[in-house]
Amino acid sequence: MIPSLLTSRLKTVLWIDYNSVIDSFAKNRKWSFRLNFLQTDGTEVFEEFTQKGIAIEEFSGISGVYVFDREYEYAMKGTRAFYDGKIYLQSIASILPVLVLAPESWETILDVCAAPGSKTTQLAMMMKNQGNIFAIEQNQIRYDKLMHNCKLQWATIVEWIKMDARHWLAETSGNIVVVDDFADVEFDRILLDAPCSAEGRISLDNEKTYGFWSLDNIQKKSELQWELLEVAFSRLKKGGTLVYSTCTLAPEENEWVISEFLLSHDDVTLDPIDIGLTEKAWWKNGLSSFGKNTNYPEALNRAVRILPSDETEWFFMVKLRKI
Repeated sequence: MIPSLLTSRLKTVLWIDYNSVIDSFAKNRKWSFRLNFLQTDGTEVFEEFTQKGIAIEEFSGISGVYVFDREYEYAMKGTRAFYDGKIYLQSIASILPVLVLAPESWETILDVCAAPGSKTTQLAMMMKNQGNIFAIEQNQIRYDKLMHNCKLQWATIVEWIKMDARHWLAETSGNIVVVDDFADVEFDRILLDAPCSAEGRISLDNEKTYGFWSLDNIQKKSELQWELLEVAFSRLKKGGTLVYSTCTLAPEENEWVISEFLLSHDDVTLDPIDIGLTEKAWWKNGLSSFGKNTNYPEALNRAVRILPSDETEWFFMVKLRKI
């Protein structure tokens, strides 16, 4: 049922057994949550789960993160811990980019395309609600979810901005002219979890996850990602860090975007990613090439591709620093 062009591309893109890829699209992997340390140390959460017979297991390598079988998801969403914002259901792969960004208290952080707020609230938690987070989202429904989740999670340092991030800047006669109300804001760190073709979330049980797939969509997403990266990076302080991530397998949206960005900017470098999980079997370097005539810069081996496992879905991350 998956488009044949997609399956043929996967044979080229991926360096693991092709049948394993298809199996990953059929996998009903475990779900995960993180404790919200702004509200709890976990004591009352664990007590409630024990009383309700919800079995959880600590995820090795990330403090405050736990995994559980999908059969408990309904019960989990019925707990006081869930309704009070003491936990946040979030995939392991989604948690990783914020850990790579490593925000610190009293910094000024930008979260581009922030809804529904999974990473925004994680940022606020890691910063202990000390500093400033600008969270941008243009879609009204997603923007409302962003506000709701920030309030629920007690993320009080977030300023919500409903706008298209690409409208921050306008080019006139070759000069960059600032056209928004945040002209003098520069950021210590920026998270760009970019809109993508979402190949990493394909499920054989849900045709909606792949029914929209096309090369044209990949190309459009790639162009959007490039524009967002250009705009975001222009607001990064010298010495600052930007983490770019997607949940797709397409090299055009991952290595190609970063490769072209490196070639067109002399003020950026790729930093290695090391958050103590590099020994995991699902942790792999970025591609060195794709297609007959495409070889990416050697620095792309510092990018990370997360492979599917019992707890993780497909993901791509890279850590950029302005020099």
